[in-house]
Amino acid sequence: MKKRIRVVQQILQEKGLYDGAIDGIAGPITMRALASIDEVNSSDPKTRQITTFVQVEANKRGIDAGPVDGLWGPQTNAAFEELVYRIENGEPTPEWRPDEIEIQNPNQWPVQRTPEFREFYGERGTRQVMLDFPYPMRLSWDLRIQCRRTQCHENVYDSLGRVLQKVKEIYGENSIRELHLDQFGGCLNERPIRGGSAWSMHSWGIALDFDHRRNALHWGRDRAAFAHPDYNDWWKCWEEEGWISLGRKRNFDWMHVQAARLPE
Repeated sequence: MKKRIRVVQQILQEKGLYDGAIDGIAGPITMRALASIDEVNSSDPKTRQITTFVQVEANKRGIDAGPVDGLWGPQTNAAFEELVYRIENGEPTPEWRPDEIEIQNPNQWPVQRTPEFREFYGERGTRQVMLDFPYPMRLSWDLRIQCRRTQCHENVYDSLGRVLQKVKEIYGENSIRELHLDQFGGCLNERPIRGGSAWSMHSWGIALDFDHRRNALHWGRDRAAFAHPDYNDWWKCWEEEGWISLGRKRNFDWMHVQAARLPE
């Protein structure tokens, strides 16, 4: 919520309507400035007034926030993220073209579910080793539980270690926690894919999930947290090693990354 208020304060300041601190606190000065906006009803709760202003301002800038109703839903959230990007970068978010995302394959990961895949990784659940995380993880479904290591296939061990070490160097442990990059959803798990009969890449210990609450299976880039520009360096770390994000390539299951190529 504080991020939304800071953005609102910044825009109000640019309009000459607010001379207080950009502190993310909806105090009297902020609310008086909001009350000067025709579309904002000062008798509404604070959160609704703030949401209304975001919707109005996004729509004025050609960003479709949907109806101006003061209710924060997926469309308003997507419009807010676009609004923030434009404020920070002075231009719209680049058009997303997944087919143009070129991912090198320095480790020669095979295409999933091919004879080459079977030869490279062997039988499900075999050739597993323990990898120590370079920074502490938390179980995404129970954040009270800390994880310091995981099982993975021996063929991805070195690459996975390099990826996570680079993430630590780029983001640092504070930002890793703020961005939920430490919310670990597991690696080795012998099971079929959700809603299907084919075996998941987790069955070989070559796929990992992160932050499932904010990157739900069927969410696209309009809702998934990992689609936000804050995570560009995160994906660069993985893609430099040839790991594939289903979110980046197929626009679903943004929590999931795997050491196997997708069929063309």
